[in-house]
Amino acid sequence: MSTPIHVRNILDLSSEEKLRFLESFDHVFSDIDGVVWNARTVIAGSGDGFAELRKAGKKITFITNNSVRTEEACLEKLRNNNIEIDANHLMHPAKSTVEYLKNINFQGLIYIIASDAFKSVLKKEGFQLKDGPNVILDESFSQLMQYVMDREPIKAVIIDFDFNLSLCKMMKAVHYARQSDCLLIGGATDIALPISKDMTIMGAGVFVKAFEQAAKREMLVFGKPSVALANVLLKRYNIKQRERVLMIGDMLEQDIRFGKTSGFQTLLVLSGGCSKSELRGETDRNAIPDYYANSMKDFVDFMKELNK
Repeated sequence: MSTPIHVRNILDLSSEEKLRFLESFDHVFSDIDGVVWNARTVIAGSGDGFAELRKAGKKITFITNNSVRTEEACLEKLRNNNIEIDANHLMHPAKSTVEYLKNINFQGLIYIIASDAFKSVLKKEGFQLKDGPNVILDESFSQLMQYVMDREPIKAVIIDFDFNLSLCKMMKAVHYARQSDCLLIGGATDIALPISKDMTIMGAGVFVKAFEQAAKREMLVFGKPSVALANVLLKRYNIKQRERVLMIGDMLEQDIRFGKTSGFQTLLVLSGGCSKSELRGETDRNAIPDYYANSMKDFVDFMKELNK
């Protein structure tokens, strides 16, 4: 069994170490849920923490796996927490998927299992979508097959969080995936979604894994912790030195693994889905952060101590 690695709190660094850390990154990629807020509750001091990083000249981009909330609603909620950000610096799976499809000049019909908010992003960019069926079926295989089997010229299947997911939709997606030229794209792959510090619900990652197992093919994923997402971000923001990016998040599996496998520096905040005991018990080096903080508010004290 591997020995747990000791991770230091940013407030425990010496003045020299604090300065060295601050000067080691230019761009901040940060999660939102569990970092800025938990469900409907804003995390105290999170806006102040990001303000300190901005004052220090850091470029900030928010990277969330949540495409259910509209971009406009997310930006408004950030601004209400005194975090001024424009749409260009907010990324989520729907937006990353669009960027990828444009980069490869994708043409064709897409079968999509996702939220209305996710679909609207693709529709706005002119992509043709097919979804459903949103029906309650009799317990009849013959009726099920009537909905599943068709000869639509589907060129891509996209799966993200769908509030009305059904067996029929999943079977339909697997049916289309049998076409070798059908592109398979996954959005959020979170197995669990933290609603509060004490509660999680099942995430879309469960269904992405089930789909891949049934289709016997892997999806190209544009949510954390996918390297494909990192490549989109590095190209979008013209970042040449990935080691000068700091990834901030509250989840070891999604945020920290994303940062580590992408070659970024990593900082875990304990204000969301991960506890200090879980951090101390982690032995997978690709899921262990370089540093941790209790919350983004720690950056306020960090800068005060640095400026003494």
